[in-house]
Amino acid sequence: FTDSLSGSVKMMGADVNIGIIYLIAVTSLGVYGVTLGGWSSNNKYSFLGGLRASAQMVSYEIPMGLALLCVILTAGSVRADQIVAQQVEGQWYLIHQPLAAVLFYTCMLAEANRAPFDLSEAEQELVGGWHTEYSSMKWAMFFLGEYIHVFVGSAFFVVLFLGGWSLNPLFG
Repeated sequence: FTDSLSGSVKMMGADVNIGIIYLIAVTSLGVYGVTLGGWSSNNKYSFLGGLRASAQMVSYEIPMGLALLCVILTAGSVRADQIVAQQVEGQWYLIHQPLAAVLFYTCMLAEANRAPFDLSEAEQELVGGWHTEYSSMKWAMFFLGEYIHVFVGSAFFVVLFLGGWSLNPLFG
């Protein structure tokens, strides 16, 4: 859409004032899918795998929120375009806050069940976790959701710590 003040065209789906908080709220709903997927498979081992996976996902949301809070307090805004604009004018937040960036990246991998945090699938046991009873398109839809979570999390990390569309980490 076109910004009425500056006349520039912004490439975004919607100009939401609480964009980052909305994204965190929507991505946290994935816990329900894992829990209900394990419960609806009508297998007690899959249900326990679903509870284990959802406990892992919830436990990594708290440090991820704290790392996100560091960026929000530094930027002074929850709007993604303003966070990127501040990184373009100055330096990337990866340089300012490397510990928060490593913590956010680690939590992002853990929430997406990527290695080495894929213990919720319990491959060494008899069951494969919460997706034991699913095959074909049901199984593919669960893993498509996981890969979309990885893609969105990577884009979120780029916006928060790698300056968005900026290519120069030091001078914007």
